Amino acid sequence: MQEGSSVPAKRPGKKAVRRNRRQATIYRQRRIRFLLGFVAVCVLIVVIVVVAVAASQNRSQVSPEELLAGGRSPTAPVSATGEARPAFARFGNENLLLPVAAADATIIAYQPVSDDKAIPLSPIGQRINANAFARFFTGLFSSEPSVRYYQLPGEGGEPTTSVLVGAPPDAAVTSPIDGVVVGVREYLLFGKYDDVQIDLRPIGMGGITVTLMFINNPAISIGQRVDKGKTLLGTVRRCPEEVGKILADYTHDTGSHIYLQVSEEPIS
Repeated sequence: MQEGSSVPAKRPGKKAVRRNRRQATIYRQRRIRFLLGFVAVCVLIVVIVVVAVAASQNRSQVSPEELLAGGRSPTAPVSATGEARPAFARFGNENLLLPVAAADATIIAYQPVSDDKAIPLSPIGQRINANAFARFFTGLFSSEPSVRYYQLPGEGGEPTTSVLVGAPPDAAVTSPIDGVVVGVREYLLFGKYDDVQIDLRPIGMGGITVTLMFINNPAISIGQRVDKGKTLLGTVRRCPEEVGKILADYTHDTGSHIYLQVSEEPIS
């Protein structure tokens, strides 16, 4: 072979050609799948943003009358098609029934309380003021909730150690559990507002007390047996502005409500 001459390149065999084609096809399929996945994620993000914006706009357009009660809006605490006094929270294996009629309920709102004896409650239903992403994904995998609640800020322990159940003044208050009355006490709230505290002991749960406050016209006595959703405890007290303001911005009324807490020992 003379100097400067070149050796002809060896052509790939049929097997190598087929292998190269298969690899090219695999790479092309991977690129297509990646592109489709990327587009799907972008579409999902856009949908979530649109839903979040629409939800915030709808919330701002709800009138005070729709916000109050009766399930007329997506923010009503109890659906109009649900039970008259549904279970709205639980502790252990015990369900708590709504202490006011669903038609009277204006809001269900949990708040932390500075009491080491308080037992955190497990809310039943859907949280209204959760972030937009949580509401979106909850809506994808669950049906329309019969109970809706808020989580309010506050100082203290666990975020669900107390619950405020809004209702108009003079609305009937019934027992949220089956149990026995272990306390009926009149006292001055904040040292200046008349109030009544009622303590109930759930059946078979020694050392546990369900306490309700902001009660008027108590209709029970110590030692009396109470049935959940049936026994009348009293009526909702009209809240002074100082007490009701925490809920008034949500309910567009006086903010009157029942305070409920479950403790390991009676509140002294």
